Amino acid sequence: MTVTATALLVLSVLAGACTQRVTGLGFTLVAGPLLTLLLGAVEGVRLANLLSLLSSLVVLPAVWGRVEPRRVLPLAVPALAVLPLGALLAAALPGPPLLIAEGVLVLAALAVLHRFPSPAWLRGRGGAAGTGAVSGLMNVTAGIGGPAVALYAAATAWEQRSFMACMQLYTGLLNAGSLAAKGLPTLPAAALGGAAAAALTGAVLGTLTAHRITAARARQAVLTIAALGAVGAIVKGVINL
Repeated sequence: MTVTATALLVLSVLAGACTQRVTGLGFTLVAGPLLTLLLGAVEGVRLANLLSLLSSLVVLPAVWGRVEPRRVLPLAVPALAVLPLGALLAAALPGPPLLIAEGVLVLAALAVLHRFPSPAWLRGRGGAAGTGAVSGLMNVTAGIGGPAVALYAAATAWEQRSFMACMQLYTGLLNAGSLAAKGLPTLPAAALGGAAAAALTGAVLGTLTAHRITAARARQAVLTIAALGAVGAIVKGVINL
């Protein structure tokens, strides 16, 4: 990897970790495209999973007081349960059509949410279980588990600071499960160490700047991340057809 490519990788990881700390989501959207471009689809997603996990582990102690396990577990249990199926699908099905289908699904859900801000079918344990399952499948196949949960948070009026804290635990569990299903990235130690250091630094920077961003702006950023993640999945799928 060239010096320029390494610098770009470090900057994208730094920005992704900072975004995840502020909003609760967004690491893969910010850092994922460049990681995939530089490392390929499989290694890029694995590295994104690993670095997002590291970022969550750094942030969790600082926000643990706002974490609500009763809200995280109904999402996390079904998400983790479908990871083996998602890994099989990712290996068996053509990647591009799967990406396109996932992106279209998220955009359709965003449109429904815009028309019906609090749909009844997303409330309660059934909505949480369905959201977690979709998020888990999307995370293990494409590394974009956040959009589905962002929709759920908006539909259920999840308070932003609680959501941000809970997502550190949720994404940590989800990424750990995804890595268990797919394996760790196989990169040179120097590249892996540099990327990990960038993720940790980004998480710290996000902690220092989070108080400057209002809950309303953070919430809008979460929905924007969901939309951009969906569009990115569709574009990536079309390009690779």
